[in-house]
Amino acid sequence: MKIEELITNLPWIGLEEALQYGFSEAEALGKNFIGITLDNGDGLILYVNPFLNDIYKILLMSKSRYNLPSIGVFSNFNGDKYFIYDVGDISELINILGSNLKVIYVEVIKNVLEDFLYQTVVG
Repeated sequence: MKIEELITNLPWIGLEEALQYGFSEAEALGKNFIGITLDNGDGLILYVNPFLNDIYKILLMSKSRYNLPSIGVFSNFNGDKYFIYDVGDISELINILGSNLKVIYVEVIKNVLEDFLYQTVVG
């Protein structure tokens, strides 16, 4: 999937800018995971090729349980647990999270979470 498809199908405020910044930063750092935090506390993790502007996989990271295929549970150093779900179709995000969300933060994922994602997503 290309960036444009995600932007077109998710009407969230700030998504386009977050993707542009995230892909640019991922390219500069040579990284493949971008994290986007939403104003409801949930987050998206995008497995990307920043050089081709491709999105290979969309994951939802949340403290809440959703009816989506789970790829695992990530615990940070504070002991907080996050469920990570595989999102097969963009419409699932709208059905679960709604269309009135705002992006509040974007970052390139690294360190422990990056290692976890490479083990569970990339294999």
